[in-house]
Amino acid sequence: MKGKRLLVTLLAASLITCAFAGCSQDKGGSESGGESGWSDYSDVEGAQKLPDTLENPNLSIVYWNNADQYATQKEQDPNVYDAILEAIPDFEAKYGGKVTVEFVAWGDMIPTATNMQNSGEAPDLIEVYDRVMHNVIFSGLVQPLDEYVTDEDYAYYKIDRSLFSWKEHTYAIPIKPYLKYIMYNKDLFDLNGLTYPDELFRQGKWNWDEFEKAGQAITTRKDGNIDTFGFGGWAEIFNQFVVADGSSLLKIDTAAGTAASNLKSNQVQNTINKFREWLGPNGFIQIDDNGSMFDSWNNGKLGMIVGQEFPNLNAFEVGMAPLPAGPDVEAGKKTVYMYPQAFAIPDGAKNPEGAAAFMRLVNNKQLAVGDAKEAARYGQENYDMIYADDVTYLYAYDTATANIDKIVSSIINSAYDQVPAATIVETIEPQLVSDVQLVYGGKESFTPAE
Repeated sequence: MKGKRLLVTLLAASLITCAFAGCSQDKGGSESGGESGWSDYSDVEGAQKLPDTLENPNLSIVYWNNADQYATQKEQDPNVYDAILEAIPDFEAKYGGKVTVEFVAWGDMIPTATNMQNSGEAPDLIEVYDRVMHNVIFSGLVQPLDEYVTDEDYAYYKIDRSLFSWKEHTYAIPIKPYLKYIMYNKDLFDLNGLTYPDELFRQGKWNWDEFEKAGQAITTRKDGNIDTFGFGGWAEIFNQFVVADGSSLLKIDTAAGTAASNLKSNQVQNTINKFREWLGPNGFIQIDDNGSMFDSWNNGKLGMIVGQEFPNLNAFEVGMAPLPAGPDVEAGKKTVYMYPQAFAIPDGAKNPEGAAAFMRLVNNKQLAVGDAKEAARYGQENYDMIYADDVTYLYAYDTATANIDKIVSSIINSAYDQVPAATIVETIEPQLVSDVQLVYGGKESFTPAE
């Protein structure tokens, strides 16, 4: 790493982000569906009742996870679970219609849905996420859902309805948020006499100081170059550490309908200063460069990583923990960075009522089947740690602008070069302000068609 300038991109990160949770299709809920082989799971604690019948039982979805690929994943690990594909057989059995899925690449979902809508064949559901949530609202691609949803549709998870709203109109229905977590090499922690991150988290002590302590202890050098890194992640880990400090790069008020740069906040500048230390001559972070952190991880040369997921296929034992809490988070408070996922209904959808019912079934079945598979994949103790009642989830729309990848890469590279935080902010602020204006400029007056 010495003498080598970081040329980071987020392409690989955006690709890995879509590979959430995994998948599994059991042809209609046989695990708890009774003799009929299917269920709407409305009798599960926390579930919501579905309509008995639908005027239109047919549904169309644009989705990224190909069913054949999904079946292969299930063969490799029966505990992977895809909430959308799993719900389709149950929906068809309950309402007697057909769910048609247009499988496309992750980045092609919005363009595909836009083209379908422009041709008069809009799908009924599309997946939206932090990068595109507001864009699809402002472009008119999706419609307000207030007529089709209730507060119960937002009670499945510890996530506020406002996150999927703009100026008090709701535009998307969430599925279970994707957990962004650190996987760590227990052998390296044992070798250095370190307390495991998950043990610290359970005690409310997993914070940036402990993260830095572990990273520095694990890092080794040969001939002035780092041989074993303490931590590795994509460049977007910078955004996530900002969120882990209770802040965000963008300051968005969905109720008022405003957005602005938050670079000048103390939390963001403090995060930049920390990354200057962690990436500097005495640092311990490996920012991924074409898969380099995965090579280090597989070779036992990396103590902690974000991006590697269960199941563990390495020879060494691993553990998991959330991202550490920043100094501006209340001491002792347990927080977890989560990536929001939701489905929206295009403006030209033929069956919005059916789409809303399908999403209730998706979330009902997640409670009945998906949660248990997730617990089996992570390990029950890990699952209980993450989803404990005293854990707070942190979300942010930090990547909802066209050039955010370049902006974050510039911050990372400047921090690596030891540019002062104030100078970085002064240089980057005009770019981020311009970027925000491209998406949100003039949208304070945006009001959906009634």
